[in-house]
Amino acid sequence: MTTSAARTASRRRSGVVLRVLGTAALAVSAYVHVDIARGLPLFADGQITLMGLFIGQAVVAALVALWVLVRGDRLAWLAVAAVGLGSFAALVLSVYVQIPSIGPFPIIYEPLWYTDKVVAAVAAAAAALVAAVALAGLTRASHAVR
Repeated sequence: MTTSAARTASRRRSGVVLRVLGTAALAVSAYVHVDIARGLPLFADGQITLMGLFIGQAVVAALVALWVLVRGDRLAWLAVAAVGLGSFAALVLSVYVQIPSIGPFPIIYEPLWYTDKVVAAVAAAAAALVAAVALAGLTRASHAVR
């Protein structure tokens, strides 16, 4: 096997590992959000409840997880980064900042950390980190081809 072929095979293996890790991180985040929201109303008094937001996050995380697993292209990784960073930021802000009700969305504030919240934060941060590594690898690979 030539050096170029070995590098290409190594890049492919790394890409598959990153896609599985990114998918796993988003899947954990989605699972935790669904688990917390299970059995609670998604809407109340014409507003989306916090549990409705949790289900929305879980659906988006699951769809993006499948997308990156199947495709693994730059756009899919950007979506993983956006979901991971957005979830992490919303979670941390919900602990330290009382975000007011905006339109149909509820007040988001829960000033404590508990196991599910920590797991969701770690999963979201891991998804964002894996996406950053994957995007850096894609950028490096595209520059190496030129």
